[in-house]
Amino acid sequence: MVLMDDIYNPQVIAQEKDYLIVFKPPGMHSAPLKKSKGENIVEWCAEKFPEIMDLSGRQAGEGGLLHRLDFDTQGLILIARTRAGMEALLEQQSDRKIVKEYSAITSESYSYMPGFPEEKPKLPLIKSSYRSYGPGSKETRPLPGDTYTTEIMENISLSGHLVSFRIRIVKGFRHQIRCHLAWLGQPILNDKLYGKITYGNGLLALRASSLSFNDPSSGEKRSYSIPALKPHEI
Repeated sequence: MVLMDDIYNPQVIAQEKDYLIVFKPPGMHSAPLKKSKGENIVEWCAEKFPEIMDLSGRQAGEGGLLHRLDFDTQGLILIARTRAGMEALLEQQSDRKIVKEYSAITSESYSYMPGFPEEKPKLPLIKSSYRSYGPGSKETRPLPGDTYTTEIMENISLSGHLVSFRIRIVKGFRHQIRCHLAWLGQPILNDKLYGKITYGNGLLALRASSLSFNDPSSGEKRSYSIPALKPHEI
């Protein structure tokens, strides 16, 4: 496990032959945006590892980026460095063999949010399909189905009615964890779209804290993790 001493700046957590593990701070984009400029993980990494831009990601200009995190979400991102690595990791992603764990801090909310199913999901597996929702489709809402699963591995009550969650996903949709926890009645602290419960310094209390997959060259299991989010960090 890597100890975090600075959550406000990007950091290279691991540098391997076929891939990079990078920490994305809160308030930073994962990839370049078409309509606006701003520092992002892809361009930050490309200055140090220009080979990532020789690869064709899921969208133009994203290089070896394998997945994104929301602008306000902090945590680990996986980026390919070689074509063989990119192909192998994309295959693992398609086969749901890249496992992501998150830590989140929530507070119970009794406020009804429009568009959510009335029946609360049952733990430990929150399953649904999704639809875009609201002005500009900025939000999402769950639909009946099991396309996307949020596995609640642990939920621990903290002081002050806060709850710490440890979560696992293998296939993600936009805002999946944020939406699923809000549907559960446990919106993430400082989430401006789902719940709007303010706390501390205002940072979204969601961290991508672990990545597990098979090494593209050796086939051996690789796991990388950083500490779970704590209330004093938000």
